[in-house]
Amino acid sequence: MWVQRKRSDLRRVNRRYSPVHRVSQQILRRSEQMRVSDAQGPGVDAWLLHRLQRWGIESLTDIQQRAIAAGAASGESLVVSAPTSSGKTLVGEIAVLTALRAGVRAIYLVSHKALADQKYLDFVARFGENAVEPLGSVGLNTGDRTEGDIDAQLTVATYEKALGLFLSGQLRPNSALVVADELQILGEPGRGPDIEALCGALRQRGIRQFLALTATVDNPEDIAGWMACKLVRSAHRDVPLHQEVWYGGRVHRTKFGDSTGQEIRGGATATNDIFAVVDHLLRLDRGPVLVFTESRREAVNLANTFGQRRPRVGIGIELAQQLDLFSEPTESSDQLRESAERRVAFHTADLSPQERQVVEGGFTEGKFEVCFSTSTLAAGVNFPFRTIVFSKLTYRFGDRAGNHIVQSDYRNMSGRAGRLGMHPDGFSVLLPQNNVELAHANLLVLPENDRLGSQLVHLSIRKTILTLIASGLASSFAEVMTFFENTLYWYQTLNRNPTKLALLTTESRAAADWLAANGLIRDEADALLVTPLGNATAVSGLLPATAVQLAAMLRTFGPRLSASFDEWIPGLIYAACASEEFRAERPSRFFPYPSQTSYESITFWGTKLLPVAIDRNDMKLAQCAHAIVLYSEGLADRKIAHVARVPGGTIHRLALDVAWVLDGLHKLSTVPDLGCPQTLSNQIAMLARRVRWGAPPEVLDVLRVAERHSVPGFGRQRAMGLVAQGIETLHDVLSTAKEKLVQLLRSEPRAQALIDAVSSTVGLGQSRLSSAHRKSGHELGIEHLVKACNDALGTEYEEAVATLLMVEAAWVVTVLDDGRHPNVPDLLVTLGAQQVLLECKTCTKSPPLIKKEEAWAVMQKAADFDPIMRRVTLGKPAFDETSKKKAAASKDITLIEHSLFMEGLLRVHGGSLSAADFMAWLGSPGVAELERLAGTPTYANKL
Repeated sequence: MWVQRKRSDLRRVNRRYSPVHRVSQQILRRSEQMRVSDAQGPGVDAWLLHRLQRWGIESLTDIQQRAIAAGAASGESLVVSAPTSSGKTLVGEIAVLTALRAGVRAIYLVSHKALADQKYLDFVARFGENAVEPLGSVGLNTGDRTEGDIDAQLTVATYEKALGLFLSGQLRPNSALVVADELQILGEPGRGPDIEALCGALRQRGIRQFLALTATVDNPEDIAGWMACKLVRSAHRDVPLHQEVWYGGRVHRTKFGDSTGQEIRGGATATNDIFAVVDHLLRLDRGPVLVFTESRREAVNLANTFGQRRPRVGIGIELAQQLDLFSEPTESSDQLRESAERRVAFHTADLSPQERQVVEGGFTEGKFEVCFSTSTLAAGVNFPFRTIVFSKLTYRFGDRAGNHIVQSDYRNMSGRAGRLGMHPDGFSVLLPQNNVELAHANLLVLPENDRLGSQLVHLSIRKTILTLIASGLASSFAEVMTFFENTLYWYQTLNRNPTKLALLTTESRAAADWLAANGLIRDEADALLVTPLGNATAVSGLLPATAVQLAAMLRTFGPRLSASFDEWIPGLIYAACASEEFRAERPSRFFPYPSQTSYESITFWGTKLLPVAIDRNDMKLAQCAHAIVLYSEGLADRKIAHVARVPGGTIHRLALDVAWVLDGLHKLSTVPDLGCPQTLSNQIAMLARRVRWGAPPEVLDVLRVAERHSVPGFGRQRAMGLVAQGIETLHDVLSTAKEKLVQLLRSEPRAQALIDAVSSTVGLGQSRLSSAHRKSGHELGIEHLVKACNDALGTEYEEAVATLLMVEAAWVVTVLDDGRHPNVPDLLVTLGAQQVLLECKTCTKSPPLIKKEEAWAVMQKAADFDPIMRRVTLGKPAFDETSKKKAAASKDITLIEHSLFMEGLLRVHGGSLSAADFMAWLGSPGVAELERLAGTPTYANKL
């Protein structure tokens, strides 16, 4: 088993592995790919080889051969370092395959949400329910999207979300395989600290196998030594990359991995004319071509100008039609369609998610010949470009003006050239404009790599220490320092600059004192304990300074927020944007740059209720917060860009960041000491959903269903078009004539796809907690009662709930709706002075969401009962957003979804939650929240 080791052990591990592999893993100049049938190594057998061949894998690349020989298929912990497009991903998938086969849980960590979404789909097809021979359940959690069971055998998550899941007990790393993809992002100042803390926490918990996949860095042995892994490295690309420097009418080519190159005759062209360069590359049959640009505007202008030089073609017209069908109108949609007709694209942060999907699909299918892109395309999924062009080597704008492109960025971008299985080779073309840039270009193509350094102390030591205490990894200052001694930072610093370690001790002590002074931890006789506020902060992922700021706001303004929440919505969005997450010296989130100053935004904020002081000097804050307010109201991207001067595509990403802060505010609001009622927490949670989806609550259900079923070209703007015609809910969609939907959505296929999506949303589906509840029921000897509640419908559901409630002797359960007394609530649960009238509702028809009328039926049925009795509707599977919105504004009713009710009841039956506390939680007005439920989670007690 792969377990935590002492620092002295780590040094021995590094001495043991690194020198050996430096000798045995020398860079290969050229090697033939191995046939899968010839593969050998620990854990390799006929079953594994047959499975790989069924996936269509006929041969193995150099790094794949090395990793298999080192034990990737036998549970060996490895750091796999190789260039982009060398086949590292398959190594991770082989480890997952063999782990699931052996009954070992697997966790697959990725760097971006788009990658997580793609991996989830791939893994469902390869390992999950869509596989020919399923090996286990697959789950996904990115923060914005959650799929599958909480107890899935294979969980795909982003690094940041995985840390929150770990702290809340929803991630079970013990005795698991962890695959860490693109782990070189440890070296990023913004994300590296959290990822390093997560990796350190995982290794301290004693996971079974750790497999890190990383691009080529100068010091992969540091990661291997720190994480106690074998190092498997290769600088060989199975698709050769030819790096060409074009300057002064000459072309000098250096093959990737070589230190010297040669001049290529006959390849010269004017390097100051990017269009001539691209035309020349296409004549050389080196397409598709990707040209990296510095700015969004430059990418759009170059694509438009270059496109006008080319004719419209059939494939391009088909792409334009796809954009019409699959995307909504945006500020750049007309230009994008014009270029697409000529097989030219631009890819920037301004693209909407739908436009991005169509354009990237065109890349994958080889329908575009040329793309002009900002660096947004350098990260994430590999697209099949044969040639990458660097038209600029020196930045001219923004914070980087005057600086050259750095080695790591160049390596990441150029690595996208030449795709395994599609191209015989790839090309990277650098276009220096002067002798200084020429010298820099000659450095970029050398085989040396950037060194990866720990960023742990570059963000928030406070956050790291709070994470350790909240997770139980440290309960004293000495244990905090022990953890730091097992970090990459300590590993790298010990022998190079030990005086920094003394400074880390001093800073850590100051950070712990700050956390205690601000009520996030308690120091009791040298024992460090997390407070409820500190735990909520750690789980949320917020910077501690942000949490303290927002908690103070809730204490001061909580009563006013509860009294008139809608009036404070803009102010809460401003407060989220004004938090330390965006405005700290080292922020965790960043505002996009507005296209120009808009004083209309400052005027706007002068008319709103604000729970924080307005900063009239920060125009970027004012404009970005203004844009998010308009976005949450459903205003079209073009109008937002006109009013707030924030480009449309960047609003989508900013909205996700602001929604994340609001999610954190919601978690803080559930802390008892802050005194926020559940209804206020409900409204904050709903505001976060509004910001995330860019629409009012009434249409969120429709948007979610449309996204889940990939309804073409149906997003927030077309949803708002339906709202304008009085079509808000899923039920409204089904009750509207198809002809009218076709007219409103301007497409028969789109209208039919929406109808099909809503109509197919039928049935109860399993709760993400269902497997944990089954296991808990089995341990308590009531598995058959739990199953009955999960399976039953209608009257049988009422009976099953009553039976499960009666397991607890502390309260009395009275069946009111016994057939003799019509129009009364189903059950009365009594515990001393606590009384709850419970109405049970189930829904299997399309759509399977309980409507407002059904959710509120308990109020009419309980009209002549004592007002002191709490009115509660238990809904299975869930309530629609309209019901939740109304309940969040009411003090008379509680809505609780089936899975949460079962979670609370099983905590009572398991003895971790008192019957009285359950009754108090059950009767709290609003929509019942898991965060407010005391006791030990059913999913956490299996750790």
